[in-house]
Amino acid sequence: MDAELERRLAGRAAPQSGLITRRQLLAVGFSDHQIRGRISSGRLIVLHRSVYLVAGAPLNDAVWLQAATLATGGVASHRSAAHLLGLVDSPPSRPEVTIDPCRSNRGPFITHRSGDLLRRDTTTVHGVSTTNATRTLVDLGSVVRAEILEAALERALLARVTTFDRLLRRFFELAAKGRPGIAAMRPLLVDREPTLAAAESDLETLLFKILRDGGLPAPVRQFEVVVAGQRFRLDAAYPELLIFMEGDGFGVHSQRDPFEIDRSRQNLLVGVGWAPLRFTWRRLCRAPVGVVDEVSETRTLRQRMFSAHLAR
Repeated sequence: MDAELERRLAGRAAPQSGLITRRQLLAVGFSDHQIRGRISSGRLIVLHRSVYLVAGAPLNDAVWLQAATLATGGVASHRSAAHLLGLVDSPPSRPEVTIDPCRSNRGPFITHRSGDLLRRDTTTVHGVSTTNATRTLVDLGSVVRAEILEAALERALLARVTTFDRLLRRFFELAAKGRPGIAAMRPLLVDREPTLAAAESDLETLLFKILRDGGLPAPVRQFEVVVAGQRFRLDAAYPELLIFMEGDGFGVHSQRDPFEIDRSRQNLLVGVGWAPLRFTWRRLCRAPVGVVDEVSETRTLRQRMFSAHLAR
């Protein structure tokens, strides 16, 4: 009988990363006495009330989050979902979940209640039930700053885990008066040109925001140019003035363009008349007004130069 119980336990816990609930243990044939015995002997580790980890199974952030969803009957959401989906860099201090309004909150979790969470709003990542990227972005605005939300939006579009149209449709479906997160997401959707390419780094996203807030015309994102038979893609450009702007930083951008190749490309572009403007993350964060002034002055100088050339 013990061998059969072991087999049933393993079969139930394996798809859940080694996790199992008290209700599931009872369903496969364990008694309350047997459950208490396994806890006392260390063969079951208590993670939350009525949620256990089979001894020997790995315990990491994703497993803790999955345990929270089992304990609450909810799904990972907001910052936990955004981290799980790769839209933000860090998880919240405690697992963040969304539950049905009728359920009680048991456990040390950040809990949200929602009566409009549909099956199509959810997915599974690393075994964890979670809100999908579209729903996560709508919810995320209620718990993070605007710049973090905008960066998460750009990451989602770049990774193609959602689309602008899909996000816009779900946003308006959920845009009930007073709903948390709606006010933060609205300007990002209303002000954004749907045909724009997604920014390839958080640094690039910040550059576009600074230029927009500074009242400058929106540059072209991911502009393609061919020089000496080589095709290049520029982060941001004013093609009519032969100005291109790029961020100097670590992460996605520096991985995409190693230093030597990047500088060789810049030399080719300068040789055919392009004016480069490069900005670091620190400069964008600490001196945004100076960035706007520099771009504006460069635009003015190039406009004068081209006007003088045409007047000859």
